[in-house]
Amino acid sequence: MPIYEFRCLQCGNIQEIIVTRSDSDALEMKCNSCEGKDLERLLSAASYSMGADRSGPKPSVSTKTCGENTCGTLNIPGPTR
Repeated sequence: MPIYEFRCLQCGNIQEIIVTRSDSDALEMKCNSCEGKDLERLLSAASYSMGADRSGPKPSVSTKTCGENTCGTLNIPGPTR
């Protein structure tokens, strides 16, 4: 179940809301602090673990030139299909 963070545009309160597919249509979105209904979704920081062995492969960034810009790709090691 995804957990989303929202900020109330009236009072600035930040809260987490768990959203499931079954309740996404009936979910009433309101601030826990002021009960305002004007919320914006925030981009949350992600955290992950690659396992107990910290000496294994580390995430890396590959860069390439895309026209006049530089593009980057995050390479996260792990099992492949």
